[in-house]
Order: sequence, then structure tokens, then C-alpha cells
Amino acid sequence: MKQSNGLYHVSYQVGEWLLHCLKLQFLWFYWVLRYGIFLGIFPATATIIQAFFDSFQKKGRPAAFKPWFRTVVKKNFRRANQLGAMQVGLLLFLWLELRISSTFIQNSLIHFFLLLLFISALLISLYLLPVYLRYDLPLLHYFKQAVILMVISVPQTIAMILGILVTTIILTFLPILLVIGFVPFFLFPNSWFSFQAIQRSESLLIKET
Repeated sequence: MKQSNGLYHVSYQVGEWLLHCLKLQFLWFYWVLRYGIFLGIFPATATIIQAFFDSFQKKGRPAAFKPWFRTVVKKNFRRANQLGAMQVGLLLFLWLELRISSTFIQNSLIHFFLLLLFISALLISLYLLPVYLRYDLPLLHYFKQAVILMVISVPQTIAMILGILVTTIILTFLPILLVIGFVPFFLFPNSWFSFQAIQRSESLLIKET
């Protein structure tokens, strides 16, 4: 009897979490389309990460979830778009440099260095919005803090990559989950492990002081 009650409880929690992801995905698409796709992607993505951060800190979900999402999206709009545009610009620049290097320069050392920079920039992307949501910093300092977290949080970074890979495999074999919430599914491991990296860095800082 206790086993069946435990199974029911787990099933209920899973179902509730999937329903929550469905709401997050619907609201993400709504605000992305409302802001013209590019201007909506970064603030809407930051808002989903914020929702996960709140759940990790045991904060109750707001009773009126749609107004909460709207408020946080609007709050994130300017800064999240600034960070997102700068990061996309950096990635595009490095990608073009890689193309030029492979096509015209054809120097293996330069190409390897550019590839290393491009991969590092991709990894920084995993931390940029979480850092923004956690701290109130000048614009360029978010990149600095993301770089620091990437360097000192290698296990969490690897776990993030593996989490995204596992999510991709699961969605490939269970495509019905794409309808439920592929955006929050991909953002969940990013949110969880970046949150762990942030907490770890803060605890190390406290110990040093």
C-alpha cells in the first residue's frame, strides 16, 4: 500500500512538472513571437531560467503565473537582449574567422586557436543568462563572471553538456515530448548545473573571506 502511494506521489509530481514545462513553453513561444523572434528569445529564455532558479530555492510558484512571466520578461527585456546580441555577435565573428582561416590562411595553429576561442565562447553562453539573473553587475562584468564560472566549474560545465546531450537523445526517441516542452527541457540541465556552479563559487568566496 505504501509502495503504491509512493508511486502515485512520484507520478503526480512528474505530471505536475510536465504541465509546468508545457506552460513555460507556451509562454516562451508567445513572448518570442510578440517581440519579433530575435528580441524575444533572450528575455523569454532568461525568464524560464528564473522560474527554474526559483524552484531550486524552494520558492512557491506564483498563483498568477502568466502575469509573473509577463513581468519578468519585460524586466529582462533590455539587459537580456544586450547580452544576447553581444554574445551572438561574438560567436558570429569567431565563426567567420574560422571560415576565413580554413579557406584562405590554412594555418593549423591559428585555426586551432580560433576553434578553442569559439568553443570557449559557446561554453560562456551557458553561464551568461544565469549570471545575469543572479547578480546585478555592469554589462561587461557579466561576461567576466561567466568566464570565471566556466574556468572554475569544469564538472558542472561537463554535466551541462551531458545533460543537453541526454535531453537530445530522449527527445529523439520520444518526440511527443517536443510538444510538451522542448525549450524548458533543454534549459533545465543548463539551469540546474549553472545554479550549482554559482552556489559553489559563492561558497568558495565566503570561505576565502
